[in-house]
Amino acid sequence: MNDDQLNKLFTAARAEEQNTWRAELAFETRLLARLREQRQNIVPWFVWTWRLAPVFAAIVIALGVWNFTVPTDPLADLVGEASDEAALVAMLTGD
Repeated sequence: MNDDQLNKLFTAARAEEQNTWRAELAFETRLLARLREQRQNIVPWFVWTWRLAPVFAAIVIALGVWNFTVPTDPLADLVGEASDEAALVAMLTGD
């Protein structure tokens, strides 16, 4: 095929009016249906908070149980605080 024949074919293709009525038919309806479908697939953040609430409640309960079951010595905490205060006083007074 030479260039003249190819140019004639391109010119004929450009000159012919295209029929686009099938693509335009109910375009808005199809577009809105697609947007509704995509919007239904998105789960809002507050739905996830309600879904994860039992997990967080279980974590809080587990931490509370652990806090009460781990043995602590209150006297050791007081001695540690007193020694820290004594060291601070000694440092500030120069003794």
